[in-house]
Amino acid sequence: LFCGSHLCHTLATMRALFASLSVNVLLAIFLVSLGFRNYGLSKSLQVNRAGVRAVGVAGHVNRACKKDLSVRSSKNSDIQIDQATRRGAMQGGIASTFSLLAAPAFAKGPKGFNLHKDTGDRYQFLYPFGWEEIYVKGTDILYKDIIEPLETASVTVIQTEKSSIKDYGDLADVSTSLAEKVLTPAGQTVKIVKAAEKEDNGKTYYQFEFTAQNPRYTRHSLVSAAINNGKYYIFVTGSNEKRWSVMGERLQKVADSFKLV
Repeated sequence: LFCGSHLCHTLATMRALFASLSVNVLLAIFLVSLGFRNYGLSKSLQVNRAGVRAVGVAGHVNRACKKDLSVRSSKNSDIQIDQATRRGAMQGGIASTFSLLAAPAFAKGPKGFNLHKDTGDRYQFLYPFGWEEIYVKGTDILYKDIIEPLETASVTVIQTEKSSIKDYGDLADVSTSLAEKVLTPAGQTVKIVKAAEKEDNGKTYYQFEFTAQNPRYTRHSLVSAAINNGKYYIFVTGSNEKRWSVMGERLQKVADSFKLV
């Protein structure tokens, strides 16, 4: 009996002990888990706070920079105005000086055209709006369309001892000679379409129209030639024959605008 009673007591004690241990283990696991959660939350809060602080610092820096720029702007406004005034005066003085030496290369012309005026060589002409100036050796000036390479307007100036274009021959001879030997590469078929003589302000102009055909294309050109003060002027404008129906009228206006001044 004693043994049975003692054994029962021992078993009861062990069950109570195991129950207590189980509760304690579960409680410990729960506390550890809660600790990690709180640790993560704490770290998250720290990161968020750091982010807020960073944003606050950035905002403060931006505000400081703006304030600094504002102060600098305020301090330098008088200097900037003074510099701008002096710069404007200098530019105006330079512009005035150069305007006495040479006129602008181009100016406003009729609608759809710009006016090129050379006060040094003393000539002027219109060219279509949108054409650009390019350098070609042997020409005094050349403008061309930015898309169509054959649509151009150019002036060549040559020193001469002649006093008039008539000194080189009559209209037919000069027109044919210029078209075939000067204005067209060898091997092309040249045809004079028409020619005319014009008198303007005591100066004689030979004006003519011609085509030059090669295996790839035909160029249609208008020419105005004259002599003044020891200079022989040859003005040429034209386009691809395929575009003459579109450009012919405009280019005729360009050719007629060429004038010695």
